[in-house]
Amino acid sequence: MNLRKIILIVFAFLLIMPLTAKASGDLKNRVEVFSFLKRGYMAQVSLSEELRSKEEIRKVLNPYFSESYQKQFWSANIVMENGQYITYGTDFAEYYIPYYQFSERTKVVFMKNKIYVFEYFPQSSEGPVGYKSHYEGLLIKREKSGWKLDQYLFDHIPKNIIQKGKEAEIQESLVFSFLKIRLLYF
Repeated sequence: MNLRKIILIVFAFLLIMPLTAKASGDLKNRVEVFSFLKRGYMAQVSLSEELRSKEEIRKVLNPYFSESYQKQFWSANIVMENGQYITYGTDFAEYYIPYYQFSERTKVVFMKNKIYVFEYFPQSSEGPVGYKSHYEGLLIKREKSGWKLDQYLFDHIPKNIIQKGKEAEIQESLVFSFLKIRLLYF
């Protein structure tokens, strides 16, 4: 492999992956958004490990979730046991960050103070539970203290955001196609 190809591969890699992990207050690309969501999901899951006080639970959730989202999550998932609080596992846990594969199917649309993360799910009639075609997503909003997951969106994603997700997918596809062609002919 010649030096030009190596340089092009390194450049392509740098476009795709950030050099360093950034704080949750600075979500600038897909990788950082997915990392933020994964940490938020892990925070939620950790609440099933041991009994905690209300304040301890707030400390776990505050870095990732708005007050309104925390209230919804609390109401749907947290139970009192012996004067302390915990979550129990379930197959359908409302307000948990969906365990997406975070793949090329997952769209991320950046707005000034909002980030939409969503996927399209085609109709399914397989298995014990079927569903109609729909979008599912999350809305992350910038607050004074940084980015916070603010809403779970079930089929309520604005059409202009869905369109921007499709346009971003086309642009990404063109960039990768260009890089692939350059690698072949470099």
